[in-house]
Amino acid sequence: MTTTSSHPTAGAFHEWPLVVFTTLAILGAGLMAAPLIAWLVSGTTAAALDCIRLGAPLLGAGLAVSTAHLGRPFRAPLATLGLGRSRLSAEVAAAGVAVLLAIVTALLAPASRASGLATSAAAIAFLVTLGLVYDLPGQQSWRGAAAWTPLSSGLAVSVVGFAAISGAWGGRIAAVAAAALLADTVLFAARWNVILRPTAGPAPSHPGLHARRTPLLAARFALLDITPAFCLFAGLPTAAAALLAAGILVDRVGFYGFAIPQTTEAEIARVEDVIGSRG
Repeated sequence: MTTTSSHPTAGAFHEWPLVVFTTLAILGAGLMAAPLIAWLVSGTTAAALDCIRLGAPLLGAGLAVSTAHLGRPFRAPLATLGLGRSRLSAEVAAAGVAVLLAIVTALLAPASRASGLATSAAAIAFLVTLGLVYDLPGQQSWRGAAAWTPLSSGLAVSVVGFAAISGAWGGRIAAVAAAALLADTVLFAARWNVILRPTAGPAPSHPGLHARRTPLLAARFALLDITPAFCLFAGLPTAAAALLAAGILVDRVGFYGFAIPQTTEAEIARVEDVIGSRG
């Protein structure tokens, strides 16, 4: 449930619940998409069962944290009432379906290929909706390539996490890992160009972070794309996974920290009107 504070103090960073939520959600959904990676590289989804068992609690924890940014947390499930009209509602619904499918798959022994692939599909759908919530007119730093970053980084988590947890490495999985990290690099390069471009109009919400955007972007690129690749090809998938997780955290801080004031407030106002009217 992705929201912004209605009355932020200028320059103060109020988005920590969103940073934690989206970091945990991308990590969790990425791991929950691992059955697709396992099927692509080995023809079976069973090896990804441990990824699902770790990913579902991470996504669930992220959803719980996200309610800290709502005025009425216990009414958060009512956000799904806008399904079909609201991208936020689609995000909430996709998250719920992904977690439910993950629980079903985790309880099956041995894991069902059909349920594993269904869990992957739901997790990927959630990653797409998580990005598209922010694809809004007037907010250049959140549009275009930025809207697809949760998907690209989540897929990187899928392959790197699968390699780290299952111990599988080499051959096809190396090729899939290279493709995932390259895709994220291409999207990030497009974002970098937009964020560094001089802007006219409203001042940044967080001037201090915005002024340091070049080193923060470089840190994100190094942690999320470059050093995981080196670790993977050195045969250190666990180290690659840890660096990737740190990179996603830096990415989410930058995502909110580099923003110009036009945000998701109009979208959130509509959803919270619905929630309030059902109170």
